[in-house]
Amino acid sequence: MDDMDRRRFRFGALLLIALLMAAVVVAAPGCFGGEKSVDEVWQESEEAEKIITSLSMELSIYYQNTDIGSGLIQSTTIDISGDNVHSQSALFGQSFSEVIRVDSKQYSRYLGGEEWTEEQVTLTPESTTSQLAEFSELPSRSSSQENLGVEMVNGVEAYHLAFTLSPQEVSQLFANVPSTQLDSNAGGTVDVWIDQETFYKVKYEAVINNAFIAEAVGYGDVRIVNNISNMNQPVSITPPM
Repeated sequence: MDDMDRRRFRFGALLLIALLMAAVVVAAPGCFGGEKSVDEVWQESEEAEKIITSLSMELSIYYQNTDIGSGLIQSTTIDISGDNVHSQSALFGQSFSEVIRVDSKQYSRYLGGEEWTEEQVTLTPESTTSQLAEFSELPSRSSSQENLGVEMVNGVEAYHLAFTLSPQEVSQLFANVPSTQLDSNAGGTVDVWIDQETFYKVKYEAVINNAFIAEAVGYGDVRIVNNISNMNQPVSITPPM
């Protein structure tokens, strides 16, 4: 083999190695500094959130793609600090309830009333975040999932994870919703944003296609948006005056 043939052989071998290395990087995105997989991000988030003792949530539920257009169904704000909870809810723009649990006592007022009533303690951090607990199984309860990369959401750089749900998976994930509202659902999607630094979930957005909303509205799509903040930050909850 002369010098020219040797140079061609070495160049061909180097080119083959480079192509093989590129193929390995494409086939294994979690390696060599590539994007984390959905399972990796989700597992780190589940571990990080085990130590959360305080947070705030802003939950909004909308109807859309109906015969009467779109609008807001329900809005709820929730503050949690240890065992103390403050929950406020409105239906179709009208104040519905406000409940405070603080120092092992619970106070409530309903339908825009101004008078507070002390009542038996029923409100707990677990009851107010029950849907989030259901969502902990999201990767195993979805037909497909994808890490869409890092985006700026609610002031933080966050992984954007997207999940697709079949009609059956929607019914399983939203088991606390009356079955009559979901019997004819056509599947849905859930998007979750997870803080790249702390791995706390900072936003959920779910869409349920073709759900029964109410007699006055009929069938349409339901969009649920939940913004979460103040994880492990001071959250003040005081008894009503």
